[in-house]
Parts: sequence; C-alpha cells; structure tokens
Amino acid sequence: MRSERDEVDRLDPMAALAAFGRAAYSDLVSIVVLSVLASLASLPLVTVGAAVLALVDTVTEIVAGELAGEGVSERRRARRFATEFRANLRRGLPISALVLAVVGSTVAYLLIATAAGSTVFLLGAAVGLYAVFCAVALSLRTASLLARMPEERSQSVLATVRDAAYHLLETPSFTVLTVVLMAVLVALCAALRVAVVVLLPGLLGLLEVVAFEETSGVGARRVVRAYRGELR
Repeated sequence: MRSERDEVDRLDPMAALAAFGRAAYSDLVSIVVLSVLASLASLPLVTVGAAVLALVDTVTEIVAGELAGEGVSERRRARRFATEFRANLRRGLPISALVLAVVGSTVAYLLIATAAGSTVFLLGAAVGLYAVFCAVALSLRTASLLARMPEERSQSVLATVRDAAYHLLETPSFTVLTVVLMAVLVALCAALRVAVVVLLPGLLGLLEVVAFEETSGVGARRVVRAYRGELR
C-alpha cells in the first residue's frame, strides 16, 4: 500500500500526457521519418529488436537535446537511427524473439478460434493480445535502459530485459496507464491504416521516452518546459 501511495504522490500522468502531446506536435516530422525507417527496418522480422533499440535510442537523443536546449537536425536523427540499427542487429535478437513469439502465439490462437469457433481459444487470443502490449512495453523499456547505460558498463540484453521488467513493476499503476495509452494509439493508427507505418512506431517510442523521464528521469513537467523553450 505504501509503495502504491508513494507512486501516486510522485508521478503525474497528466504531465506525462502533456509532455507526450507537446513533443509529438513539435517533432512530428521526426516522428514520421523515424516511423518509416523503423517500419522498413523491421520488414525482415528478425530485425524488429534492432529497430526498437535504434528507435528508442534516437528518440532519447531528441528529447535529451530539447532538455539541454540543443537542436538536432533531421538528417542527424535519421543518420543516428541507421547507425544504431546496424550496431544492434545482433543485440536486438532476444527482443525480436520475444515480440515474435508472443505475436505469433496470439495470431495462432486467433486463427484457431476463428476456424473452430472455440471459446477457449478465443479467450486465449484475448489474453495473448494483452501479452503483446506487455511484450512491447517490456521491449521499449529494455531499449530505454540500454540507451542510457554507460558505455563502460557491460550487460547482456537478457539481463537488461529482466531489469526492465522490475523497472516497470516498480510503478504498476503508471505502467498500466502507459500500456492502455499504447493500446489507444494502436487502435487509432490501425483505424487510419497508413498511420501504422508513418506514425505508430515513432509515437510508441516517444511515449516510452516520456514515461521513462517521468518515472526515472527529470520528470515530464521539465520535458514540457523544454519544448516550450523555457529552459533555453
């Protein structure tokens, strides 16, 4: 009870939402460019993990640049994504395996439920859908931890995945709200279809970076101030 009370007192979901909206509006061009790059980079499927790591690392740099009052050009952002993607091709394999395993299982349950009209498999598909969002949240948080990890520190991706799980569980209520917002973004982008490619990856990456700043960084309010130009 005490930890939940501390979480409510310490975290401000509305500030995080405001920071997300402000950053998404200000960096919309970058969101589109990075979304397209991440979508293309994920086409082989086994490179999904590398794309996630590169995306979150690049968005982290963008937000850090705003907090420091330093602008980062669109070309530099795209170049950073490409560099990080190549550097993380092997490192991202565990994340690719996690996401593909969960998504594959969910799709299999859904297909069986549709073909056989099985309520049990339909329930399994519903649980699997929730697991997909949890896997995405875990992958994004893993990417955040790796993006902020000092170069001299050596830690495997699997160990970082474990740390990311603990990190998310430290703020359960905030994590649930973040996952719900992820689901809303997916639903909205899916309704627009093309937005799945040109907006969704970048928005999910930005949401993760803002959520991390609120839980373990400078705070979402400071991010809002940075994008308003009040820190320059």
